Amino acid sequence: MNNPIVLSTPQDGPVYTLVDITPDLAKKWLAQNTHNRNLRERVVNGYAADMRDGNWVEDGQSIKFAKGDVVLLDNPPINGGPLLDGQHRLSAIVTANATIRMLVVSNLPDSTQETMDTGAKRSLGDVLKLRGEERYVPLAAALLRVYLWEVQGQRRSMKADRVKPTHRQLLQFLEEHPELRRSAEIGSRVRGAVSISASTAGLCHWLFSRIDQSDCAFFFARLTDGAGLDTDDPIYALRRVAENFAKDKGRVNEEHMTALVIKGWNAYREGRQVRLLTYKPGGATPEAYPEPK
Repeated sequence: MNNPIVLSTPQDGPVYTLVDITPDLAKKWLAQNTHNRNLRERVVNGYAADMRDGNWVEDGQSIKFAKGDVVLLDNPPINGGPLLDGQHRLSAIVTANATIRMLVVSNLPDSTQETMDTGAKRSLGDVLKLRGEERYVPLAAALLRVYLWEVQGQRRSMKADRVKPTHRQLLQFLEEHPELRRSAEIGSRVRGAVSISASTAGLCHWLFSRIDQSDCAFFFARLTDGAGLDTDDPIYALRRVAENFAKDKGRVNEEHMTALVIKGWNAYREGRQVRLLTYKPGGATPEAYPEPK
């Protein structure tokens, strides 16, 4: 480990030290975590994944300790009290078994913890906007949905139920799949025409385009404009059930609507006539979640 670098030592004020934090040192410091919010395992696992994959970036965030007499570092000698901020990052270092350089701020008043993490957290959409992405809001929504489906294998839950993907992981996935931008654009068009969210339409467009691009283009064109559809066309049935679902239930359940879009696509691909699209996730005989074909 490189020697810690003391950046400044104001008289009786905060002490700033740049430290290569090893798993053992992180464990030692976590023993000082006596007054903090509950640990969120999904956040820890996401940070740890970035650390293991080499995606962790020094962003200026610091590990913060209150005033105290506990020896935090032997060389240079730095003391501190309870851990005020950084429990998720330190826990991730232990989980990833990685050594990560971070800024450590010690000798802080206990009261400073009350003002930590009170600002608005930067969303994925904010990051995409800073990168100059057009339609950054629907792109962020579609990107997360596709990642959860493709990488984490989630079907029935539209929220991360295991490891919450980090911004770095999602941005890397976008670099590997630039066609997602087109899917997000189509998703926005669909949302403007029928009561299907841009994220659901974007996810389904991405999935269907990998099966057959020509069929996918026709399916979403007719889903958007409804032109020339017979009443027994599955695309017509999908448009109708989307509107009815929105009127009857208000906010459309994303999981349910995604299943209906997939069932409509499968019927369209098979050339089947359909007047009513349904999906039954519960009851005595629950229906398996559909997969696009």
